Amino acid sequence: MNPACKLLQLAIGEAIKQINAPSPISDEAIHDARKALKKARAALRLLQDGMNKTTYRLENSRLRDAGRFLSPFRDAKSLIDAFDSLHERYKDELQGFELGPLVKILHANLTKARRHFSRTPTELEKCIRLLRGSLAMSKKEDVASINSEAIDTGLRDIFLKGCKASAEADTARTPEALHEWRKQVKYLLNAVEGLHPSTKEDVAHILKWSEDLADSLGDDHDLTMLSQETARGAYAPVDADMIKTLHALIERRRAKLQKRAFSIGKKLYDKKPKQFARSVLACISPAPASSP
Repeated sequence: MNPACKLLQLAIGEAIKQINAPSPISDEAIHDARKALKKARAALRLLQDGMNKTTYRLENSRLRDAGRFLSPFRDAKSLIDAFDSLHERYKDELQGFELGPLVKILHANLTKARRHFSRTPTELEKCIRLLRGSLAMSKKEDVASINSEAIDTGLRDIFLKGCKASAEADTARTPEALHEWRKQVKYLLNAVEGLHPSTKEDVAHILKWSEDLADSLGDDHDLTMLSQETARGAYAPVDADMIKTLHALIERRRAKLQKRAFSIGKKLYDKKPKQFARSVLACISPAPASSP
């Protein structure tokens, strides 16, 4: 079995394990399930060239829909983390404002998201059913027997889509374009990590740049969501001057994160897709030969 197919099966299995735990599902389990699903979707993209279109689309939609079930928790938790990070960075600018009402609403949203899991057993069962179906399909012969040439093509495609998303983000500079770039970077990071290459210099740089880039773009996205969330009517009880200051600080921080992201992106996407794939795949140890 090639490493991408192994990654796909292990990641789906891990996601099932985390969300099939006794209720209530812990925050950590939900987080780990989301991480596993991202790895699974990256593995699926590595295998895409060796799959028929119908199988790929079905697998991708199952993994996507399962991930959407977990999204409300991630969104609510990321808003709190984004605010905490911003507050820590700009303590002086926020000093003197009453932050309690804002923090209370953000945490109430997280509590509501947690209840989403305990009060929607039918949705949870559907999510697990989707993942079990996806796991079963990944074990079928036509998927499990996909050869390594498909991985080469898949890795090139992931890299090329990241290049295009980077160029689009640089041109548009919209939250949507930046978020799309971030998704492509995460696919690349999970794909390269999942292939378990030796950490030679080239691959070590790729992993470091991908991780740092994903973090910068992820922080930018979370701050965008925080700005949009706090502009809603539900935050009317919060001091309007504080919200105005918060939004100004968000824009200041986002400008720095984007500058850093584009700087890293130039290094990560400096190679041609074929050259990039070759440099990664050359560092993967071949499977040990069978004993005579």
